[in-house]
Amino acid sequence: MRSWWWSVFLGLWACGGDPDGAGPPGPADSGRADGGLAGDGGLAGDGGASDGGSGDGGASDGGSGDGGSGDGGVEVEPPLDGSSGGSGGGDFPSGTSTSLGGVPVGLLAPAGVSARARVPLLVVISGTEGASAMLSNMRQVADHVGVGDALIVVLDGRTATADDGARALDAARALYDVDNDRTWLLSESAGTAAGLELALRDRQSWFAAAWFNDVNARAEPARDVATLGVAPWGNAGPGGDWPDAEAIVAGMAAAGYRLPADAPYSGAGADTHGSTAQFLAAAGFFADKER
Repeated sequence: MRSWWWSVFLGLWACGGDPDGAGPPGPADSGRADGGLAGDGGLAGDGGASDGGSGDGGASDGGSGDGGSGDGGVEVEPPLDGSSGGSGGGDFPSGTSTSLGGVPVGLLAPAGVSARARVPLLVVISGTEGASAMLSNMRQVADHVGVGDALIVVLDGRTATADDGARALDAARALYDVDNDRTWLLSESAGTAAGLELALRDRQSWFAAAWFNDVNARAEPARDVATLGVAPWGNAGPGGDWPDAEAIVAGMAAAGYRLPADAPYSGAGADTHGSTAQFLAAAGFFADKER
């Protein structure tokens, strides 16, 4: 069940306050120890995802769009100002454990999402807490951080690869009408390497924004924005690993990515691996980000 502390925290945080006036207490590395979200090795606040759900979807071909060319006439994949045109997915507002493209995932599909057009998609690659616990975390915070209308696909960062992420992305796009310009990536801790490879190399133009949280690796974008045709948003949450976070941000800056003023993130929890405050900053990064 959801902890009473976490309910109080969300209520106060939504109003701009903290339970103790000085931000959430810092958790230990073994998990988010402030009584709410599951961190690496932690337990989810209200349990994991339910079983069942939609089956594998087929690969997406990039979807439809009126345009496709970005700055400088570069052909952007998938096309700008379009969507995947997928159909056949179900609604799972409480979350479900399923498989997309042959990859085990947690899926959060808000009520009515299967009938909507141009649905935003957030791909999350978990830390060592695993996909079920991370799905529970996202179910708790999605509305509070502005992504409650998004389709959320969670991979297990302990085992997932960038190729797994690409296959799950394609399958989600085949099952739902995913907005080409509002597809985002959040990686956490153990999922850092897979997230970096997926968002900065394999599917670089597919993501409007990427936040690498509690990082433990580094990489640079494969292409700059002039070659890519779009300028994605990016940031990194150090969780105590400042050298890797700074290297990631420096690489994105050199490639022409759009970065917030606070990059890498230096707010509450930036020095603590598994911080709930930093996780909330990461989850709240995406709502207004488009290609």
